[in-house]
Amino acid sequence: MEEDNKKLGLGLLVALGIGTMIASGIFNSPTDLITTTNPMVVLISWGIGVFGVVMLGLVFYLLSNKKPELQGGIYSYAKDGYGDFIGFNSAWGYFTSSFLGNVAFIVLIFKTINSLIGEGYTMPPVLAFVLASIVLWSYYFVIKRGIRQAGILNLVVTIGKVIPLILVIVFGLSAFKLGTFNVENWKTVLAVSGDTVSIGKQISGAMGTILWCFVGVEGLVVLSQRAESQIVVGKATIISLVITAVLYVSISILSMGILPAKALVAAQTPLAAVLAQTALGSAGAIIVKVGILISVMGALLCWLLITTEILYVPAAQDGLMPKWFKKNNDKNVPINALLFGMVATQIGLLAMLSPGLQKAYFVVTHMCTTNILIPYLLSSMYAFKVYNKESGHLKEKIIAVIAGVYSIYVIYAVGIGYLGLAVVIYALGLGFYLKAKKEKKEAITQKEKLAMIAMVLIAIVMIIAAAMGKISV
Repeated sequence: MEEDNKKLGLGLLVALGIGTMIASGIFNSPTDLITTTNPMVVLISWGIGVFGVVMLGLVFYLLSNKKPELQGGIYSYAKDGYGDFIGFNSAWGYFTSSFLGNVAFIVLIFKTINSLIGEGYTMPPVLAFVLASIVLWSYYFVIKRGIRQAGILNLVVTIGKVIPLILVIVFGLSAFKLGTFNVENWKTVLAVSGDTVSIGKQISGAMGTILWCFVGVEGLVVLSQRAESQIVVGKATIISLVITAVLYVSISILSMGILPAKALVAAQTPLAAVLAQTALGSAGAIIVKVGILISVMGALLCWLLITTEILYVPAAQDGLMPKWFKKNNDKNVPINALLFGMVATQIGLLAMLSPGLQKAYFVVTHMCTTNILIPYLLSSMYAFKVYNKESGHLKEKIIAVIAGVYSIYVIYAVGIGYLGLAVVIYALGLGFYLKAKKEKKEAITQKEKLAMIAMVLIAIVMIIAAAMGKISV
């Protein structure tokens, strides 16, 4: 049974790669993007964003081939390059990002259910919270039956989610209007509000949403222990990234050329509103809403797998998470890691009690994006370090540098408020590192102590600044 659970081939891995990236981002991105960025600038932003994500994807591809023995992905790269403490923080940051992503997925599920019931309908927050909790724990019982079985289920779900996206592209082409897309004064005036906003600020405003759409590009590397080989992981990463990028850019452009900015920002389910303007009409809107539910519920399955694995691998391989996370059930599923991820997501679902699901969704997705950017940056730095040790490899070093610069830029673009929240969340994980070190009977080094003190102090400053209204999200 253990052997069966490790053999994920190219087809299942590509489906998992697409499944981790095609989720809530693509379905809600037209609304999120038009809020901060004009259509023409969105096109420029996608160019920058796709280029940056391709560089990140190539970093993971290069490392999966160069360091096939490092089967923990992002965590393993940071640990091998920079030691236990940095490796732990990379794992913790990735875990927190993944469970926040799970919360965002569930929030979008209920946004979509609201719109299916009727435009303008809002489910009572307490009812949404209870139903969301039932959805979450139903996944627990699916995943505990086996990783491979969950991967096969995801393949079916991925096919189901791509169909409505293809419909948007095919039928949207005939409804696209260049005049709607090419708004007046797009370089300086934001179409949705009339505010004066420079191109630079518009691009920065789009970066968090664009990266959120691609979060998961590294997911296959995290699941590499379950794959047939590292080479297959690398191929699947690039194939799934190319397919996803084509779908994303096409749908974003078409949406903004079919619905005017103010109509798009007001849409609860933007792609449903877009397809309603095509030959499919109201039937198309229903198809998209059902597609959203299939897509996000499939992505939630993928990310719960990743949330579980990123806690299990550091515990099982190196003892950098408490040994409690190492326990597997008879299906070779890390049952305690799975349970912890479920509980963390359940706590995050308190956001469902907010009456404004769109605002909750936006905040949670940007928190998720900021938390994962630090592991992305560490992976890029590690790739440069690996290839810099050998002569030649100019192309690989350039890729690593561009991926690192892109990660830093998006951290800046998302904003200091989200960075402050990320520092607080990272500081909350220090107790797990201390416990793991105690279990291994290893001392905390002086450098680690200083780093921990600095993290806690910065977190306290950020909390005080937020309480005083100096920073916000």
